[in-house]
Amino acid sequence: MKTSLKILILSALFSLSAASYAQQPPMGDGKGMEHNMGAMDPAKMTEHLKQKQENLLMMHDLSNKILAEKDPQKQQALKDQQLELMKAHHMEIMSMHHGKPMDHKKMH
Repeated sequence: MKTSLKILILSALFSLSAASYAQQPPMGDGKGMEHNMGAMDPAKMTEHLKQKQENLLMMHDLSNKILAEKDPQKQQALKDQQLELMKAHHMEIMSMHHGKPMDHKKMH
């Protein structure tokens, strides 16, 4: 009897939990990148994705060079180059989201 009562209580709690989860609004403010991409015309979206692909290829190329480099100073120079590329890309993304570039000097 105790076991069936526990199962009944757990089932009720689970049902209530699932129902309350289903009623919650989606996270975020609806202004995320995925929503902006849906509103973009196909030509602009293709251009955006080509730029993103180019950035990814440059990052991967630098990663491969960093891993292959044996000289610590040259390896650090490649890491610095990759970091600058990451910063530039981040600034570009932030300017798209906020309408203006962020001042990263204030962050450090």
